[in-house]
Amino acid sequence: MTARAAVVTELRLSSYRSLRGLVVPLTPVTLLTGPSGSGKSTVLEAYEALARLGGGEALGEVFGTVSGGPSAYVPQRARPDGQGRRGFRLGCTVDGPAGTVHFDVAVQAEPELRIAGERLTGAGGRALLSTALRDPARRTVQAEWHTAGATRVTRAPLPDDRLGTALLPLRVAGTTEGQRHVLAAA
Repeated sequence: MTARAAVVTELRLSSYRSLRGLVVPLTPVTLLTGPSGSGKSTVLEAYEALARLGGGEALGEVFGTVSGGPSAYVPQRARPDGQGRRGFRLGCTVDGPAGTVHFDVAVQAEPELRIAGERLTGAGGRALLSTALRDPARRTVQAEWHTAGATRVTRAPLPDDRLGTALLPLRVAGTTEGQRHVLAAA
């Protein structure tokens, strides 16, 4: 039996460059049309960024080389929070071996580039992986993933410069059904 190939069916740009709250349904052939400056290239750039991050590339490799640095991805009108942080959000929906999976990531661009949080959810909104930046002084995010074993959730720190989703195959043994589901979703 051959495993079902993963297919990205939707791209979400909650807050990315000039685009806010944009949901782009994707089909085997998707045409992006519109006038100059309407965001077509930004949508393609976001798709590429998610693919590169999902492949394990570091944030700096994906977002650090553009003119203006990581801040160029932050919507112009985005105000910093009380600690001077600003960032952007991306997400996608994928149909694959684990069924329909939703992935969302929040990236802090200022004052330094790092993952602020990510969430991987499966059917019924079940959280399969979530990460959160708990201590801004540390270069880690706190991660927790579903295991469905004797311990229902595993918690561990992960680096804040790569997606936890991309790192899961290095951290999850795959010994329980829950772990195998998380790995298939990742």
